[in-house]
Amino acid sequence: MTAAAADEPSAVRRPRRRYHEPQQRQRKLTVRLSLAEEDEIKTAAAERAQTAARFVAAAALSAARRNNVASDADDRLDRSLDELAAARQQTARVGNNLNQIARELNSGGLPHPADLVAALAAVRTTVTSIDTAAAQLLKGR
Repeated sequence: MTAAAADEPSAVRRPRRRYHEPQQRQRKLTVRLSLAEEDEIKTAAAERAQTAARFVAAAALSAARRNNVASDADDRLDRSLDELAAARQQTARVGNNLNQIARELNSGGLPHPADLVAALAAVRTTVTSIDTAAAQLLKGR
């Protein structure tokens, strides 16, 4: 594992669609926006890893219901799940590195000390990510 891989950002969140309905949504609402308003909405949606349609629908429904708690909880849950997915991916990388170190030891060689340091740093980063995600999930309860 290289030092750059240990510093690599978790994972890029892909835009999420709204929750699946058993039947396709039939109604469509058209909204007129200025270019600046559209850019602002798309930026806010991208920051939350949501499609613009999901973001607008969630914001409008939240305002209509006078309830920001549900959308905040959904956003926290989405972020926590994304963090856990990134931690799982990082854990798989750590496992791969540890397997390479074990193979080197089993063949009678000694792994390079930098590989051991990098593997340990990756383990610490992964554990911290998992702890953070778990704390976010507990906070949302």
